[in-house]
Amino acid sequence: MGDLSLVITLVGAAAGVVAATAGVVGSVHAVRQFRLSRAAIPSAPPGPPPSTLAPPAAAPSAPSGGPGDDRDVFVAYARDDETWARGLAVRLEAAGFTTWLDAWDVGAGDLFVERVEAGIRGARNALMIVGGRTPDEPVTRQEYAALMTRSIERGLRFIPVVHGAGELPVFLAERRCVDFRDPAPFEERFDVLVRALRGQRPARV
Repeated sequence: MGDLSLVITLVGAAAGVVAATAGVVGSVHAVRQFRLSRAAIPSAPPGPPPSTLAPPAAAPSAPSGGPGDDRDVFVAYARDDETWARGLAVRLEAAGFTTWLDAWDVGAGDLFVERVEAGIRGARNALMIVGGRTPDEPVTRQEYAALMTRSIERGLRFIPVVHGAGELPVFLAERRCVDFRDPAPFEERFDVLVRALRGQRPARV
């Protein structure tokens, strides 16, 4: 009986060792399967460090407005004299005077009267080009009235520029004009005009 008990005890111990070994093997297999399953799932790429994240783009600012109407010279003229007026304005710009000319400063969709009023308000000097049709054109007469009023009330330098066979309005005729009808060369007359706009006396020759 003693030998039988010993055999039973040894068999039970061996069975326990086998069971424990199987449990360890099972645990190792489970851990391996878990690691394999995690390796099979792709991980998200790492994001940039916080210091490299760009700030949100600022919203574009609204335009501050159209171009200003402050100019050195406002040029008024009749339609028949437009070509000559454009040529004079180009020469004035080349001489360093910023020039307001409705052909340049009144755009499509603009209200003509509002743009002209803004040009007159912003002008430091004004020219009235007097040609053959100047007294007959309603818009030119209105510009003349507005410029004359501003000259009297605000001290605007208002210079008549005679071109062609025009007749000076009564009040404008009281002012010394720059007469491009003179037989003197254009450049000489233009120099007189430039000096007048700069507040200088005519050159002594």
